[in-house]
Amino acid sequence: MDVRKTRIAFVQAINKYDIGGSRTLVFGYLKSYLLRYLGRPFEMDYIVSLKDVRNYDVLAVSSTSQDYSIACRIAKWAKKVKPEIVTVLGGHHVTYLPQTMTKDFDYGVIGEGEQTFTELMANLIDGRNSNPDGLAVHTEVGVRVSAPRKTIEPVDLIPPPIQTESPPSFMTSRGCPYRCKFCSSSAFWGNTRFFSAEYVVREFEKLLEGTPEWWVPFANIQDDLFVADKKRFEKIVDLMKQKGINKRIRFTFMAVRSNLVDQWLCSMIKELNVGFICFGVESGTDRILGLMGKGITVEQNQRALDNSYSAGLPCAGSFIVGWPSETEEEVRETYEFLLRNVRENKLGASAPINILTPMPGTPVWDTAVASGDINLANFDWKRLGIFASYRNSKVKTFEEWINFRNRNNSIYLNEKTLPQQRLYQIMAEYEKFLQ
Repeated sequence: MDVRKTRIAFVQAINKYDIGGSRTLVFGYLKSYLLRYLGRPFEMDYIVSLKDVRNYDVLAVSSTSQDYSIACRIAKWAKKVKPEIVTVLGGHHVTYLPQTMTKDFDYGVIGEGEQTFTELMANLIDGRNSNPDGLAVHTEVGVRVSAPRKTIEPVDLIPPPIQTESPPSFMTSRGCPYRCKFCSSSAFWGNTRFFSAEYVVREFEKLLEGTPEWWVPFANIQDDLFVADKKRFEKIVDLMKQKGINKRIRFTFMAVRSNLVDQWLCSMIKELNVGFICFGVESGTDRILGLMGKGITVEQNQRALDNSYSAGLPCAGSFIVGWPSETEEEVRETYEFLLRNVRENKLGASAPINILTPMPGTPVWDTAVASGDINLANFDWKRLGIFASYRNSKVKTFEEWINFRNRNNSIYLNEKTLPQQRLYQIMAEYEKFLQ
């Protein structure tokens, strides 16, 4: 590959009806890592129009499993219009199911991608065969994955991402120390690692560089659990207070966990000028919370909402229904929990109620495959592609959302105990109270 012409295009595969919001931070992290460690000339752009693909040497596609069919179409089209382009697949899907990578992709980057992608680019630019750790490639007998890539430690070695969005997003840690059975974070990131408090505060300082005192920018925290390490969190707050910047940024989102939400944490969060906190309530019954592997109880969820309310800290929550073996009565208990807290102004009425969708990399996915509910031999990935909650989508009405799911044949795992059409009826009953 000609060094002088090495151009990398980055595309995020996403359903046009799916959640709107900031671009993935993957692009920013990859580009900043290449700038620091590649040591060779390159250009890297986040492209929106696929027509621009002709102008690039490498196409990097980031995709989850629910959008994998879209990623495949992107790569197929790119190979059609420019056969010599090198296509690279990264993200959650290829990490958990590398054997499903189609031949429209030349390479797959497994898990944390900065080092693997950088080594791959260096080899391609230098004209060498590439076989770094953490890489999936096609062979005559199928997809082969090289040795597992060790995670980057200390994580401060990763330079801050190139920011391309306003408001900007930040990730102050990678992974989650908890193991909820519907979440794939631990499978993707491996061990939980935290950027140091000093590293985090420097990022926020950079956000304020050259801005007038009266301007209060927004910042979106994308961590799975920002407050998992309370000592680090306290140090972040103290450093920001020392530098006088804790009140100069408006944080628009911060994920917490109910067993951690006490009065002390609420007071510390308020010091950071946080607009609201959010956590996964998930269910109104202890039995379902236990099946989910949440490690929390309904009482703890309620206590967290009470503490947040007493501290004057708005709280948002999300819920999951349709768990295997969940009964109609248990679904109603979840809705009643939500409604009760909405009436008491402890939760917003816009809280998303998600129908459980199994995702690769999670125990609930593995169980669905083992039971035969999902057949990998001929699975249609589009069945994961219709969002589990219409409140977090671009669909305007509940009825339209149901129609989308029906046409899409969206995965549902609790048909034996509570048929999906009956679940829709129950959800519709409560929706009129949550408008």
